[in-house]
Amino acid sequence: MSCSPVNKRLSDSAPSRSHSTPHGLVKTERRAPSRGHDLSVSADSTSSLLSPIYHESYESDVEDVTSDLQRLKDNNAAGKHRAPGTPEKGRHSQTEEHSMENLNLTPWEAWLLHKEKEGRIELQRKISEELKQEEERLKEQRQKEMKKKLAEEQRKEWVRKKKDQEQKERDERLLKEQQDKEAEELRRISVQEKANEKFEEWLRKKKVEEQERKKKEKEEEEKFQAAQRDKKDKASKVFKEWLEQAKDKPRPTLNSYGYVNGKLTGYYDASSYPAPGFYNPIPWKPIHIPPPPKEATKNLSAKKKKRPVSSQLYRPNVRSLSKPKDNLHVGGGIVKR
Repeated sequence: MSCSPVNKRLSDSAPSRSHSTPHGLVKTERRAPSRGHDLSVSADSTSSLLSPIYHESYESDVEDVTSDLQRLKDNNAAGKHRAPGTPEKGRHSQTEEHSMENLNLTPWEAWLLHKEKEGRIELQRKISEELKQEEERLKEQRQKEMKKKLAEEQRKEWVRKKKDQEQKERDERLLKEQQDKEAEELRRISVQEKANEKFEEWLRKKKVEEQERKKKEKEEEEKFQAAQRDKKDKASKVFKEWLEQAKDKPRPTLNSYGYVNGKLTGYYDASSYPAPGFYNPIPWKPIHIPPPPKEATKNLSAKKKKRPVSSQLYRPNVRSLSKPKDNLHVGGGIVKR
């Protein structure tokens, strides 16, 4: 499992110190001493300046940082966030001050220890901040994941509801269409039944009317035939009566002469006209009409000139009409052969 950024930074920053002692010498002295360091070293020795750090009564900064880190993790796990100025640290600082007073350190050593203490506090603060940031980041990540999960669930729920709604609407639409089709079919059947009933009624009326018409025509035909028979009987009766009466009537004499072209000639025809009883011996003469004046003659000639050409094209032949070829005048009449 990979280590967290806080533990990595702790491991990188634990060996470093911020003090005025030469760096290489500090490394040499840090590797050499142990917990059983002797405090009777001469004051001229450089390692005596750091002797309080390696004393059994003085806790090392790495152990303190480790213990503080573990304590912060425990507090975070329990949900109790404490600031750097908590009572536990206050008691710890009081213990350190009491141990430093018992050591009878010089001002420089006290300053060095104070410097180490400040570096440790700063490191603890940075670690605490990084832990808080990491916790905030994890918290935000969890919140994002929860929001994403909630949004996905809401989306799935919305999609499910949408599908159910669409399915419901589709079913309702299909049901409505089916009901409309059934209603339309019932209406069509009803209309067809009414139409059939009306047609049957109309056909029945037509048959009755046809029967009445045929009956009426038959009656009229019978009346016509009866009238024809009566008429024929009456005509036959009248003809017989006339025939019986005609036997007793005198017959007219037959004419055996006639006029042909104004001359009397013999002609035998039972149907010819008889000789006229009177005729005018003076032949007919036209009535005398005085001639019109000259002005009237000029106007008449001008009107004749103004006549259209079509009216002057046709002139009937009066002579051909007045002279029949063969006419037979019988008793003043004209008979064509």
